[in-house]
Amino acid sequence: MTPSNAALDASFGQVLGILIRHEWVQVDVVDVVASVNKTLRAIVKRLKLWRLAVRIGGFPKKTRIGYWLRTGDLKILIKIVPDQLSSTEHYLKLAGIDNLADKATLEMTGVEGEISRDIERTFPAHPFFSEEGGGRRLLGNVLKAAAVHADDIGYCQGMNYVVAALLLVAKDAAEASDFCLNGLCLSEQEVAFWLTVSLIRRRGMADLWKHKMPGLPQCFHLFQKLLNMHFYDLSAHFHQIGMHSSIFVTQWFVTLFAGVLPVHVLVRVWDHFLVDGWKAVYRVGLAIIAELRPKLLTMDLDQCSIFFRKKPTLGLEQWFCSATSLVQQALTYNVTRSRLKQLEEERHLEFLRLRLQQVPPSDEHRIFFPTFEHEADAPAQQKPLDLIRFTLQRFDKDVASDTIVLQQKIEAAERTYVQAMTSRCAISYELSEAAIELTERIEIKNRLLQKFRKLMASAIREATLASTRSSRSNSTTWIKPLDFINRRMARCFELLPVLPSITDARDTLHDGNIDIDDEEDEEAQQNLKHLDVLVPKLAAELRLMQRALAHNQRFLHSLLQRTQRLQRDAQFARVEVEEAQLFKDRLTDQLLHIILTSEQLKNERMQQLFAEVDRC
Repeated sequence: MTPSNAALDASFGQVLGILIRHEWVQVDVVDVVASVNKTLRAIVKRLKLWRLAVRIGGFPKKTRIGYWLRTGDLKILIKIVPDQLSSTEHYLKLAGIDNLADKATLEMTGVEGEISRDIERTFPAHPFFSEEGGGRRLLGNVLKAAAVHADDIGYCQGMNYVVAALLLVAKDAAEASDFCLNGLCLSEQEVAFWLTVSLIRRRGMADLWKHKMPGLPQCFHLFQKLLNMHFYDLSAHFHQIGMHSSIFVTQWFVTLFAGVLPVHVLVRVWDHFLVDGWKAVYRVGLAIIAELRPKLLTMDLDQCSIFFRKKPTLGLEQWFCSATSLVQQALTYNVTRSRLKQLEEERHLEFLRLRLQQVPPSDEHRIFFPTFEHEADAPAQQKPLDLIRFTLQRFDKDVASDTIVLQQKIEAAERTYVQAMTSRCAISYELSEAAIELTERIEIKNRLLQKFRKLMASAIREATLASTRSSRSNSTTWIKPLDFINRRMARCFELLPVLPSITDARDTLHDGNIDIDDEEDEEAQQNLKHLDVLVPKLAAELRLMQRALAHNQRFLHSLLQRTQRLQRDAQFARVEVEEAQLFKDRLTDQLLHIILTSEQLKNERMQQLFAEVDRC
């Protein structure tokens, strides 16, 4: 590919992304673009435009069922159908009916009895699931077929809401198109059946729909951790009133929000779920909690329990008017697969540590780990657990002996850092005082210098007037001295010492240019001798001011030397502080690395020991 073509393709991908973000292009158009050639398909894949289109606009209504079947791996699932049977024949056999218009016979006991009782309780206010609507027949057929097909799962309360929602979506979509995928055409019942099977086998619902719901405690733990991270105030409030998130997580997760969200919003959530997996479920849960948070913070335990139990829509009817608002709010939460995996590993380690503890579990632990008490009561487990405790304690002692020397070094480095910081603060304080005093001395010298200039100018004028009067009396005695004064006095004044600013004093002030040169001092003294004759009073004042300037100059000289010394000391002190801080940070990093590494090794060792115990 030439550079120009590559740039053109990249620009096309960016433009397509913009169109998707503005909801001007949906996922079906992205599919068409990807099917043009390999280059465009690679661009769509690299920029994740297909996933972006689903997140922004969901699947199109007319083709939603087809996309669901495709993302649900129907081609893989349907391979279990015997070769001599079609999909429809296989479904009819599982449901125990002769044709799709029949109604499955449900026993009054066992799994079929549970299905029969829950059918009447599923969306009773919806016309389709009324006695005359025909939905109950379809619901019973699909639930029975799914229970027979996944006999290791059977039936769980909550499946009825999911299947009912699938039937509603299929019924609505059937008016617009047929359900055909790769030449396989399905009925509404078959669509609901295969999507239910997909949820069980390909989307992780098996552990939530099995007997005793073994996967539910893990959902409790993960959502509680996410709640702590994103809404700590609400999590603390729940803890204070004695409420646990399991109250609403059970209802939301087991039904995949089918019991809470209206269908037009639910389909967008399921679009997100079928593409992104379980992280989408946690994101949507957090988005709903975000809207409920202000209300929940004002409730006690009884009010919260009644609210979640008796308000199916949770009072969010206005918010539910737009499916986009819920999905976009959900996408703002950074819940990733890697983060969920990390939380699952932390839960497993917490469970293993709990098994090692010799204290009764808390109420929260009983919710997170319902099998703990049963396992802890086994007498045969006590001896292996004691061995694990002994091994881990010995491991901790070895790590402690390795880190104690490093901790002592860190403490010594901390003391060195404190001493260096104290010295630096003292030098900085002394330097600031010296700088203030130096500024004051410079201001004093500037004022004296200004007065000296004015007085010198006045003396020269007086001497000039005196010379003029003498010339009128034909006396030329003072002409040459006065010319000398007029030429040299101003120059002498200009060369009087002037202290530079504090900033560049270190670079520009030296002994040679602070004091007046001997030659210039001699000239100044000679000028003053002439002024003593012409204007003795002003000359005396000039000598007084010259002595004041010289006195101030001596102070400036010593003060400048002191300031320069303090500046050097402050620089050295800053370097000492930085070195002490760097050394302490390096030691701390080493200690942290040792602790984290040892903790990781300890956890791995603990998991190995428990795996050996559990295998026995």
